[in-house]
Amino acid sequence: MKGGEITVRRVSSTALTYEFTLTIYCENNVAWQQQREVLFCFGDGLGSQWAPRSNGNGLGEDIGNGTMKGIYKVTYTYAAPSIYKVNVGIENRNANVRNIPNSDMVGFYVETVFKIDPGLGLNSTPLLMNPAVDLTAVVGQKFIHNPNAVDIEGDSLAYRLIDCRTGLQTTCTGRGNAIAGFRQPNLVAATSSSFTINSRTGDLIWNVPQETGLYNCAFIIEEWRNGVKISETVRDMQIEVKDADNKAPIIKVPDDICVEAGTFIQQNVTADDTPSSTGRKDQLNLYSTGSVYRPTDGTAYFAQPYATFTATNPSNPIATGVFRWQTSCAHIREQAYDILFKVEDVPPSRVGSTIPKLVDSKIWKVKIVAPRVKNLKATGDAGNKAITLTWDAYSCQNAGAELIIYRKQGCDNFVPDVCQTGIPAGLGYVEIGRVPINATTYIDNNGLKRDTDYSYRIVASFAAPSGGKSVSSDQVCLKLEAQVPVITNVTVDKTSATQGEITVKWTRPIDFKPEQFKGPYQYRLFRATGLTGTSFAQVGANINTDLSGTVADTVFVDKNLNTQDNAYRYRLLFYYTSATGLTLLDSTEAASSVRLTTTADVRKVVLTWQANTPWSNDNQTHRVYRETRPGSGVFTRIADVTVQGASTYTFTDDGQDKIASDGSFPVKMSPDSSYCYKVETVGSYNSTKIKPSLLNNFSQISCATPKSDLIPCPPVLNIDLLDCDAYTKDNSNCNQTTFENKLTWTDATGANCDKDIVKYTLYYASGPDGAFTKIADITTPNPPAHNYTHTKTDSYMGCYYVTATNKYGTESTRSNVVCKDNCPSFSLPNVFTPNGDGKNDIFQALKCPRFVQEVTISIYNRNGQKVYDYTGPKLEWDGRDSAGNDSPSGTYFYNCSVKFLTLDAAKNSLTLKGYIELIK
Repeated sequence: MKGGEITVRRVSSTALTYEFTLTIYCENNVAWQQQREVLFCFGDGLGSQWAPRSNGNGLGEDIGNGTMKGIYKVTYTYAAPSIYKVNVGIENRNANVRNIPNSDMVGFYVETVFKIDPGLGLNSTPLLMNPAVDLTAVVGQKFIHNPNAVDIEGDSLAYRLIDCRTGLQTTCTGRGNAIAGFRQPNLVAATSSSFTINSRTGDLIWNVPQETGLYNCAFIIEEWRNGVKISETVRDMQIEVKDADNKAPIIKVPDDICVEAGTFIQQNVTADDTPSSTGRKDQLNLYSTGSVYRPTDGTAYFAQPYATFTATNPSNPIATGVFRWQTSCAHIREQAYDILFKVEDVPPSRVGSTIPKLVDSKIWKVKIVAPRVKNLKATGDAGNKAITLTWDAYSCQNAGAELIIYRKQGCDNFVPDVCQTGIPAGLGYVEIGRVPINATTYIDNNGLKRDTDYSYRIVASFAAPSGGKSVSSDQVCLKLEAQVPVITNVTVDKTSATQGEITVKWTRPIDFKPEQFKGPYQYRLFRATGLTGTSFAQVGANINTDLSGTVADTVFVDKNLNTQDNAYRYRLLFYYTSATGLTLLDSTEAASSVRLTTTADVRKVVLTWQANTPWSNDNQTHRVYRETRPGSGVFTRIADVTVQGASTYTFTDDGQDKIASDGSFPVKMSPDSSYCYKVETVGSYNSTKIKPSLLNNFSQISCATPKSDLIPCPPVLNIDLLDCDAYTKDNSNCNQTTFENKLTWTDATGANCDKDIVKYTLYYASGPDGAFTKIADITTPNPPAHNYTHTKTDSYMGCYYVTATNKYGTESTRSNVVCKDNCPSFSLPNVFTPNGDGKNDIFQALKCPRFVQEVTISIYNRNGQKVYDYTGPKLEWDGRDSAGNDSPSGTYFYNCSVKFLTLDAAKNSLTLKGYIELIK
């Protein structure tokens, strides 16, 4: 055995039927002639099947270099999706393999693990295009082998080395076991060398063999789709190392390339032999394998047109081959095509000795990307705030493909490389739509703003499993004409719950065409409540205008508002005169007032503000004002705040006045005083067409009182605990339905503790590790009481803590946690008389059981037969067995376990064993 692997292919779209192909490479000897069939084990624990050698009329094929190729095929249908391991064992390996002790007694074994999933479709595992025949190495010369694994569906492949394993030939048991004493080939000789496989290209390299002999190795080809591994294929193969006067040739392949589908590729591959120690240069043969060529067995797994590779073999001293490929839309996929080029030298034959042939190989990666969308154009419709995109019919209308439309604000100069597919994330584009691959137009009317540049690009996307995206189209950039007025100011003039006022200002129509839209003209202003309000209603009368600018028709003062509690949002509608009368041309983007929030902090006040406007208030300097004296109505500017985005619209006032130009009015922040503020935002449309260029708007006035830095300390809490001995002896509590926990506390006495307490808050949880919830605020009398009785209906069990709050609203940390537990009790009598006289007719707990959650009991007669079972909250046995029959008088035995409602883990269960006399 020189090597082999198993490939898997689904052959039915309606059933889970798969074709399995074992390909092996062997020496032409008696063992080969006898290996006429193999036993496939299918990994489901149910099926196995013998398969005959099918190629060469059952005799196999001679593929040169002393190697025979055998193919064994079988089909099998699985019952359900899962992950399966198909495997084959062959008995035995060649003798004297140096890294496998007693190798002729060790079976050859290969496996393929694959995933059955309806979502994978008619998937197949990778095909290994390069047979395991170039497996002769020379001492001191680097050895290279590449399996040239290709995946028909375009899935990603990765490679890794594993240890060879063993398996029996005639049974499915004992397969896949480790080989005792196995070592990788480079670990046999005393002189170090490396033995590696490139995880990306699959190049298996031994650098360099040190000693002659036979060596076995194995590696896995992993198949991945969308980040999920869906198969693992094992190739096990043998390398023969000889000591000979020969050096491997060197092959030169083109640099990896990326081209658009439809490109004709023509590239030269050359190779030259390395002189032997005696200066000999041998003739060379050039070969190439890969999925891009016409399959030799006639299997149609690759779309035409096929690639060709032409070389004159043998050649000396320089070998040259020409690769040609007319690519097409059918070749588009996410992964590159791996094309293997291999050169083999042809040493002269001599009587009595054979110089081994040596090879060099390299993988050339060719990626076929989808062509870009061409002639993208954009046409604006300002009236409907829409942009229509058009483009040429796409040249690759593959099944399942679609076009993705991207948009961003602003234009750019991005020019993608030929192989840079999709849209780089850093450019700021977002997907806004998808259309069929045959579409040539798209209307974007999703939230567009006037007087704003929009850039569009289109990318073609292709369906899985091959996948792939095109290079981005050229951008098209367009700005919608403004055409209507824009709101420039929504500023709060007066803060009041009933008499508030806001001034709204706007421009005259921008980019307006009076020859197209005739006068007279009219403005109508609408208002909604809230920063994001959408329930707009007209405010004020219609405003007639001739657009001359001679009257103040672009300002409106909105009165009698609750600016104290609400922000307001405005929208302006503009009308022109058509043949049918006043006609709406369009409406502006809505703009809100500035909303200020003030939050108390310790000796500070934190200000935050926001506004929902069509202009940007970012990257400006906003101004903060504070009232000079409470109630004066006079505000002084105390700070300028440089803002970037909405998260930076904040300022913390510690009493300083940082602006001296209007006078200096610093204050000492006191928890006994309230401080009032307003904020002036500065914004811009960033358009030369809109004046003024900077837009100033005031918020409402908002006030806050700082917190005190003198905080209350947590009280010390106590609870009335139960005396369980006295409690369980008191029969008056047998039928108790309410349970009182009396809590008392004392104030902390530290010098830094605020003693002006206005409220105590009690928190409760069912246990010390439970979630505490508030159960009471104690605010009366003045000062508040230091006690509270918590009445429960289930039990006493529970835990508490208390906090104190001062007049500034500052709550202390929590006090100590106190817990009160139940006093559980339960006992059983030793006699009962179920004779119907109403006295002692029931076997039940003595006296009153307390805080019992569950009782489990089994009762047996003197013969050990179980007569009664019960699990529940209350034991009541009337003397009847489980079938409902009266039990005879006599002695009965019981096992009883009781669970209690208690915090104490040592008391939460009780086990009783005893007897009971049943007397009638």
